[in-house]
Amino acid sequence: MFFLYEVLLYLVLVVGLPFFLILGVIRGKWVANFGARMGFYRSEAKPHDLWIHAVSVGEALAAKTIVERILRMRPETSIVFTTTTITGQAQAIRLYPNATVTYFPFDFSFSVRRFLNHHAPRAFATMETELWPNVTRIGHRRGMRLLLANGRISDRSYPRYRFFRPVVSRLLRSYERVLAREELDRERFLAIGAHDVEVTGNVKFDYTPNDAPLPEIQSLIAGRKCVVLGSTFEGEDEMLLPEVERLIREHNLFFVIAPRKPERFDVVAELLAKSGLDVTRRTGFSPSGWAEARPTSILLLDTIGELARVYRYATVAFVGGSLVPHGGHNPIEPAAAGVPVCFGPHMTAFRDVAKAFLTHDAAKQVTNANEFAQFVEEMTSDDAKRAAWGERARNVVAENRGASERTARRIVELLS
Repeated sequence: MFFLYEVLLYLVLVVGLPFFLILGVIRGKWVANFGARMGFYRSEAKPHDLWIHAVSVGEALAAKTIVERILRMRPETSIVFTTTTITGQAQAIRLYPNATVTYFPFDFSFSVRRFLNHHAPRAFATMETELWPNVTRIGHRRGMRLLLANGRISDRSYPRYRFFRPVVSRLLRSYERVLAREELDRERFLAIGAHDVEVTGNVKFDYTPNDAPLPEIQSLIAGRKCVVLGSTFEGEDEMLLPEVERLIREHNLFFVIAPRKPERFDVVAELLAKSGLDVTRRTGFSPSGWAEARPTSILLLDTIGELARVYRYATVAFVGGSLVPHGGHNPIEPAAAGVPVCFGPHMTAFRDVAKAFLTHDAAKQVTNANEFAQFVEEMTSDDAKRAAWGERARNVVAENRGASERTARRIVELLS
């Protein structure tokens, strides 16, 4: 089985290499981190207690509270922290200055072995449901203890896992513990072959808002009510822009638009330029230049890691990846800041989170741009109603905390 898997990996590499190179040059992906992902490092080799893997920005941020609690329980723990995406890497470098931060190796046997030889972790904790056959197989054979944290199985991926159950169950049996977000996830993990599954809750509820001010953003808002479109994906900006134009024209609102992926920054900038609205790009001014910035209706947040700090200025927030079938994004960040939140119908990646908010009338699910605009008008025209929505959202976050502590304890147990 593993031999066939390895052959398929090499076929994908050979056949797809021209495409990867072209896309890498255009989008800046893969080329810069190719060496590290193949297992070649410039840093000095040294052993680590714990390897934590978080795919991208959201997972890297969610792991922060786990890492803090691990170090509180076991201060001497040395950590190598990996991500898959460039944006995740930038976030991890910022969040974990005392850890070794690098890229997750490609799942070729030789690159996995090179990673393990170089960093020599004793235990491995992967965030969400990142199951890689060679990392699992080779790490387990070497005596590395494995744990899957904040585990979830989406509605879309569950049929695929069931179809490949003979393979998936073999991988899951190498994990000493699987920590699931909710009971439905636990049942699904057991159904595909996991043997020790514990419901610990969703660590993303342990998020703490960043209270560091961004005075330059506040100066641009200039006393207006602010609407944040956070982590938008392709199709959503195009869908929402006509309503954004109308809301600015009729209600003098200020908008912050934060595309989820860096390659969308210029695309969305072009869309906004065609609208004729006054737009400012976050990267367009040096810190000293903000005071001289001309009045604007929209801020395009074309930076990484600042969105969470912007939510504190929001009157209402829309969470992207949800009006298009992408699976949604994290509504906890604006909710923790006491901001009324809305999102679309496609929240399969945050099924339990969305359910918690909707059950307590602490978020609004909208199905199109018109319903989004109605919610914005409702929240920006009624201060008392807005305050009540924001308080309910904040309470849902508070009531669901604790998963990071439970997860950290299980990881420390592996290291004892």
